Amino acid sequence: MSSSVRQREAFEDRRFSAPPERTARMARIVADSMPRPAHAVLDLGCGTGRLARAVAAAHPAASVLGIDVSAVNIAAAIESAALERSTAAFRQADYMAFDGGPFDLIVTDGVLHLIPGDTRALFDKLSGDLRAGGVLVCCMPYDCAYNRAFAVVRRAMRACRGAWLDALILALARMLHGREMTTDDLRERVPYMYIPPARTMTAELRDRLAPSVGLRPVGTRPMRSTSRSQLKHNVTIFRKDTTTA
Repeated sequence: MSSSVRQREAFEDRRFSAPPERTARMARIVADSMPRPAHAVLDLGCGTGRLARAVAAAHPAASVLGIDVSAVNIAAAIESAALERSTAAFRQADYMAFDGGPFDLIVTDGVLHLIPGDTRALFDKLSGDLRAGGVLVCCMPYDCAYNRAFAVVRRAMRACRGAWLDALILALARMLHGREMTTDDLRERVPYMYIPPARTMTAELRDRLAPSVGLRPVGTRPMRSTSRSQLKHNVTIFRKDTTTA
C-alpha cells in the first residue's frame, strides 16, 4: 500500500474539528478577502463544517459547499447544518478527484499540507477550480526550523506507533490542554501527531510555483497555534490572475 493511500485512509473514518477561536479567525480573514460579488465558495477539507457554516451565515448570497474525505466529518457537518438551519451544503470527496466549481473563493484550513502527491498538480487544480479574479485563502504550515524538526519527530513516532504511544500522547495532551479542551477533542488530534507534512508554504511555493499556475500571492496573515505540539501555521492569500484561462 502506498504512503498516499495510507495517509488518505488515516482520515476517511475519523472526525476532526477546528477549535472555535481558530474558526472565528479564519472566518474574519475570509470576510476580508471575499471578492465582490462572490456567488460560490468552497471549503476544502471542511471537517465538521464549522467554518463553512460561519461563511454561509456571513455571506447569505453565496452558495457555500464544504467537502471532506471523511464520511464521519460530513455526517456531523450535515447534522449540524440542519440543526442550525444553515444554507451550507456538504459532500464527501477526495479533492484531487473532485469535479466542481468554478468558485469565487476557496478556503482551506490545515489541509493542503496533508494532501499527498505532487504540489504543482495540487496548486494547478486549485487554480483551475477558481474563476479569474477568484481568491484562495489557505492556512498551512510554513517553512521554519521548528516545523522541519517537528516533521522529523513525527516520522520517528510514526515508525513506532502503538496503543501505548497513543495513550502517552493523550495523557500528555490532557496535562497540557485538559482545562480548555475535552478528552474527545484531544483524542481527535492524536492521529495528527503521526503525520508529517507533505509540503509547507515555502518562498518557492508562494513566489514561484503558485504564480506559475496563475495564483498571485496578495497577503499573509498570522495564525496562532492552539498547541505547542502543533506545526506553526500562517494564512496565505492568493488571487487568480484575470488573464489566466
